[in-house]
Amino acid sequence: MKAIQFTVPVYGEDLFALLEDKKDNFYSYYHRHEELQITYILKGRGTIMIGNVVQSFSQDDIFILKPNEPHIFDKYGDEKVTDEDTIHAIHLFINLKRMAKFFTLAEFADICTYFRELDVSKRLDSSVAYSLRDNFLNLLHKVGIPKFTEFITLLHILLQYRNAAISLYSGIRNLIYSDKDGERISSVFKYTLDNFDHDISVGEVASLVYMTPTSFCKFFKKHTMKTYIGFLNEVRIEKACQLLMNKKTESISETAFKVGFNNIVHFNRVFKRIMGVSPHNYMRLHIIG
Repeated sequence: MKAIQFTVPVYGEDLFALLEDKKDNFYSYYHRHEELQITYILKGRGTIMIGNVVQSFSQDDIFILKPNEPHIFDKYGDEKVTDEDTIHAIHLFINLKRMAKFFTLAEFADICTYFRELDVSKRLDSSVAYSLRDNFLNLLHKVGIPKFTEFITLLHILLQYRNAAISLYSGIRNLIYSDKDGERISSVFKYTLDNFDHDISVGEVASLVYMTPTSFCKFFKKHTMKTYIGFLNEVRIEKACQLLMNKKTESISETAFKVGFNNIVHFNRVFKRIMGVSPHNYMRLHIIG
């Protein structure tokens, strides 16, 4: 098995770094880094996993990821990816250690408290985040003092929206992996995201990380507080929600089969358990027009 880097370095010696991502996927492995990450989704949709939380993302969402929080972005779960679905995002990485001198200034006290004491990762949905779109775009084009001023302005605006930020707390207060265990979990998550629409057995996944099914089940539950089948079902239901909301299938039955369920009754049962409503009612609540 090819080694997967779990703790990823963000290169550069500056206070912050920018990455503009225009590919149809992000860095495709579950990973972590020491920098605080703020991501603006300019275009596209898909699934994000933060810790052990699985949910969708779409255009004009903002994610504030605390340092060392494991995460992965995954593209929209449809084999017919259109230009509309292609992901375009701006990632801002902030080195909080290098910001320490600024944080001693009284003017930075509130910003320091918010970002250095961030206990869980956060999300700002499009109703709030869209007003920051130009700030992120400006960071790409400005240099020197104007760029730094834009950066500080962005942090200040995010601070003003702190009460609107949605917690992405996973139920695991300290999700701490060794790099070796993180690489194993990353392999499992990646394989699941790539193959959720096919039959997947526990034994098949266990073999990826050179473990027996029994050992793997204990390992996975210890590190995620979920069974593997429970996690697989969460991924499948999240992908089903994307298909239903974006009208990518003709029926609920087709949706069920496209995300890996072979039985519509079982799909309906699992969907309602995870989402709290039936697929039919979910469509009524979330689809306009």
